[in-house]
Amino acid sequence: MKNILIPVDFSEISWNAIRCVQSFFKNIAVTFHVIHIDIPSNDLEENTGELVLHKNIASHYQLEEWTQLLDKKKSKHHTISSIEKTGSFIRSLKETVHQKNIDLIVMGTEQANVLKDTTIGSYTREVITRIQCPTIIVPQDVPCPKLKQVALVTDFNFQHNSKALETISQIITIADAHLTILNLVKQEGYTDTNQKENKSFLKSAFSDLEHSFHFVVNQTMDEALQFFINVHEVDLVILFAKNMNFSEHLLFSPSTDTSINYHKRTPFLIVHE
Repeated sequence: MKNILIPVDFSEISWNAIRCVQSFFKNIAVTFHVIHIDIPSNDLEENTGELVLHKNIASHYQLEEWTQLLDKKKSKHHTISSIEKTGSFIRSLKETVHQKNIDLIVMGTEQANVLKDTTIGSYTREVITRIQCPTIIVPQDVPCPKLKQVALVTDFNFQHNSKALETISQIITIADAHLTILNLVKQEGYTDTNQKENKSFLKSAFSDLEHSFHFVVNQTMDEALQFFINVHEVDLVILFAKNMNFSEHLLFSPSTDTSINYHKRTPFLIVHE
């Protein structure tokens, strides 16, 4: 991975996301593209020329200040680039992903399933579903530990292409982590031939990595994932973007059970195909 895009709104949440991704890639030659997008307000009073100009100038100086600070703290392998845009958040990101050959987007959120309170967090769902680029979601309270255990959640109903699997392999290799392919099911075992074939395909694709296969049976998706994260001390969860069933349940349908807190403590990587 050579180009990483980090949208910022100058919140502590954005800063924590940058801190985590810099730490993870500290020994890898990477350009971090820090982007701030000024989104025009729907409020006519806020859209007067003088107020817009004042807002843009303030954002410019904040971005400049952040870039200078990051440049001082960066690894010798890193380059910091700043980008300013005005307009649609999603369209601006799409353009930048194309123009800068972005390999990975990193977004900070208050917690992965509460998409409000910060500008960046409110767009997380749209980024995942509308931009074809691997995306890491970093909750505010993540302490940025070294990745030792990574869980790839799948139901083996889809065969995945080499691009998505290459992204996963790169992350696991950089982290020198153990990869668990986790199936959240009602009962252990496979009755579908496609599931068996897709499991064999993943086993072959990850043959060069330290990996294992696990089931969690007879629990809701939230409960099963929380249980597995607790028992195996999982540091990162990976989801395939095209499996919207998992994304909807695990990221965008908050549980009322207070014991389920992986949204607040565990980063997610969403990979596209």
